Amino acid sequence: MTSSRARLWQQLTKLSPLCSGSLHEQYLPCGKSACSCHDKDKPKLHGPYYLWVRRIGGKQVNRTLKPGAELERVREGIANYRKMQALIGDLLTQEEALVLEGERASVGEGKKNFKRRYQSR
Repeated sequence: MTSSRARLWQQLTKLSPLCSGSLHEQYLPCGKSACSCHDKDKPKLHGPYYLWVRRIGGKQVNRTLKPGAELERVREGIANYRKMQALIGDLLTQEEALVLEGERASVGEGKKNFKRRYQSR
């Protein structure tokens, strides 16, 4: 294993926590008609509320988070997930290059032999 591939694997193992999905910050009106959030000129909406949206088993799952440690852990997990995707992309590029390197050598020989065989006739 080359040092760059080993380094990528090492970086992948250090990524924790991991969370898929995204975070959305929301400001919403309440149900009280006399509240300032229903003002027609300058509504002052309630929030921020944080919505963590992800897919589990093909279905969208939403979870509302309050500001604090849990929210920060999910933020860190989403950032780590994006880093993981980038690292896997880099690793895949290197792995595919190694696979194709072997194929090109054998395919190239076949083409040369093919040309030599039929050009001399």
